[in-house]
Amino acid sequence: MIRTLRPAALVVVVGLSFACATAPRVTPSRDRFPLDPREGLIGSFPASVEDGWRALSSGDARRARAEFEASIRAEPSEAARIGRIEALVAEGSLAEALEACPAALEHAEPTAPLLTACGEAQARSGKPREAWELYRRAAAKAPNRPGIESRTAELRSQARDQMRREAQEAAGAKDWTAARRAAAQAIELDPASASARETAGDVERDAGNPTAALRAYQEALERNPADDAVQRKLAAVAVELSDWTAAVPVLDKLAARDPKFVGPAEEARLAFRVANWPDAEREAARSKRISRGEAALLTWWMVPEVREASVSSGVIASDVVGRPDAPEVTRAVSLGLIDVDTEMHRARPDAPLSLAAAARLYLRLVVLIRKGAPACFGAAGGPIETLSQADAIRVARACALLEDDSPASLSGAAFTRAIDRVRALASGRDVPPGRSGNAEKRP
Repeated sequence: MIRTLRPAALVVVVGLSFACATAPRVTPSRDRFPLDPREGLIGSFPASVEDGWRALSSGDARRARAEFEASIRAEPSEAARIGRIEALVAEGSLAEALEACPAALEHAEPTAPLLTACGEAQARSGKPREAWELYRRAAAKAPNRPGIESRTAELRSQARDQMRREAQEAAGAKDWTAARRAAAQAIELDPASASARETAGDVERDAGNPTAALRAYQEALERNPADDAVQRKLAAVAVELSDWTAAVPVLDKLAARDPKFVGPAEEARLAFRVANWPDAEREAARSKRISRGEAALLTWWMVPEVREASVSSGVIASDVVGRPDAPEVTRAVSLGLIDVDTEMHRARPDAPLSLAAAARLYLRLVVLIRKGAPACFGAAGGPIETLSQADAIRVARACALLEDDSPASLSGAAFTRAIDRVRALASGRDVPPGRSGNAEKRP
């Protein structure tokens, strides 16, 4: 059975159908320049403004300008004045747009279309900082507009880079006040920017203020820890300041990627380690060519077992008597760590420590700490005391106690690293490989 609708119901259905069919579609607002010049304004607008906007939104800037100017002559309105500025910018008449903007911006509360139009005029005239200021205000006026927000962020980056360039140019001219001001403005524009902090560090470094430069470089690395260039700059400044706490971690990262930083990293670690040592021990560890007496001094300082070992008798070296390091050298001689001329009774504490003497010292030190010989000593073929100089070097290398290309005489840094390897071998730990090269380099 077919049911018929009652008249009232029919009216409702027809009404709903008509409403659905004729409901106007809401066109999303433009969120990129140019915006509808009527946006944000109240009241009715002349038809010529509609015609001008239609031409502008279709890309015909010349016709749009003509329509808006005709509207201003016939029936002046804020929308027409804004539209004219947008048309001027769109057609590339930037000087005219910039000339019109100040009065328009002061005439009334600026709308988002006016702010973006004047912002674009500034941006296209090579003034991103001024453009960003206007776009920032536009974004506040018209929130949740992705296009405006994106352009604002883009201009902020351009403005930041503009201030960085100005800082670099001022630094090149040694105008440190202007350079610092521009660098500070770059940071103010983009506080999260690592590059802005790097520029501030460059300015301070070139101005002769390494402490401030180091702080700026550290802030840059906090924002971009992987920046290789900033790491190198920070390392150089930290070494200059002898700030080993800052230098060591960065140099270690650089050394992991670039072999030329291995030496500086080791030097920095040593400097950090010996910073609070007594003067004599610190100078010995930093010496470019360690003496036999300095080796005895460092062995005494770094190896408690040497200080604690009991010695019943020992050879007296006449050239040690009266020296400040006499107790340390005498103990090293008594323990067989430093050899002595039994006929002349001389330990030669001021002579350079030869490679063979160092090798023998390391081997004897391992036995003293370990209370016995490790497996790698099997290459000796007999007691340490009976080894020739060449055999002592060969066994020390077999145990990784000597660096790969140790020269005839050693630096304090190389000797200190070797004592660490002695400790590792005596304790049964893996011995770190000796690095190639004994020269101390700086980044």
